[in-house]
Amino acid sequence: MRLDTDYQIMQHQSIMNALVEQEEMNLVKTLKPRIFIDGNAWCVLYGENVQDGICGFGDTPRTAIYDFNKAFNEPLP
Repeated sequence: MRLDTDYQIMQHQSIMNALVEQEEMNLVKTLKPRIFIDGNAWCVLYGENVQDGICGFGDTPRTAIYDFNKAFNEPLP
């Protein structure tokens, strides 16, 4: 019985991880920002340029997307 419970917990965690990942990607799928290499980092940019748009940077496209999502939810300075 314990193995069934452990399996169900692992299965639930896997489903939850997939849902979180899907949610992280929804903003990028909706807005379709540019994703490109800028210097030694990946950049996700929505707008004309980094100064006026919303952007995120990271070592990988995925971490740049996470940074972009964080920046998207920040208020204006």
